[in-house]
Amino acid sequence: MLRRILMVVFFAWSGTAWAADLPQGFVRLSSVDPSIRQDIRYAGHHNFLGRPVAGYGTAAECILTEAAALALKAVSADLKQRGLGLLVWDCYRPEKSVADFMAWAQTPDTRTKAEFYPSVRKTDFERLGYVARHSSHSRGSAVDLTIVKIKAPPPQNWQPGDRLVACTAPYGTRYIDGGLDMGTGFDCFDEMSHPGSGAVSAEAHGNRSLLARTMAAHGFRGIDSEWWHFALAAEPFPDRSFNFDLGTP
Repeated sequence: MLRRILMVVFFAWSGTAWAADLPQGFVRLSSVDPSIRQDIRYAGHHNFLGRPVAGYGTAAECILTEAAALALKAVSADLKQRGLGLLVWDCYRPEKSVADFMAWAQTPDTRTKAEFYPSVRKTDFERLGYVARHSSHSRGSAVDLTIVKIKAPPPQNWQPGDRLVACTAPYGTRYIDGGLDMGTGFDCFDEMSHPGSGAVSAEAHGNRSLLARTMAAHGFRGIDSEWWHFALAAEPFPDRSFNFDLGTP
């Protein structure tokens, strides 16, 4: 009995938010900074596959390495001084989820084309880098996110069967994700999603720059093809990918 009590105390105290049911070094973002909003899109139907992704199920919760979660908390603290916050769409991603992306890319299913890749052929996804056989998300220190106003309403309620609007459509016309205008929606497979795209408005470019600068100030680096994707430069598992399901290691 005493041993059990000591174990419970240890798990509650150890680290900032280390959870006993996750691999060592991983935490739930909500236990590090509950003020960061979450809309884990791959756990539902509103994503480019049009269905829950393998490895996610209904576990709509951001999991990250503790180092990445603490760095993201610092980003959030900086933005709060401007009356802004963060909304995350994806964090740790199991290897099986990446494989699911690749398998889906080989199917004729184009039900989500109207929103997520209105101007790109699905057969070009891998060549263009929109899907890949390996993902930095599987190492636990990458995150897809945007900036929101602290008092902004939640994302638009979306249900399967709702009309799809191109992710490149004007702000307020495309799906309302709750974030600032970044020029496109999340997972928009289009050149307009490139951080330096000249096809977006000055306001959207400024919002992208604010996100990139604030993330960089706390150790994250972005990529050339997606304004929403950042990975911790000093990630704790640079040579290891993980494959535990979200919520079930």
